Amino acid sequence: MNPSHLVKMANQISDFFSADCSEEEAAAEIASHLQRFWAPAMRQRLALAVQQGEAQDLRPAARRAVQALTSPVEQH
Repeated sequence: MNPSHLVKMANQISDFFSADCSEEEAAAEIASHLQRFWAPAMRQRLALAVQQGEAQDLRPAARRAVQALTSPVEQH
């Protein structure tokens, strides 16, 4: 899938959640949405685009969401 299309879709999701939330809350909602409704391949491609600098237009809350989804979970 084209990374620019994924960025556009993620930004639309970000715009929706960012309208009434702080950036931190919006990022959590975006991450939840991506986890529930996007195929794993879509999430992975967007994360790769962020990592490779192909997603410069990604909104800050969406970028935080992608980073949250790709960060390893700490085990206690």
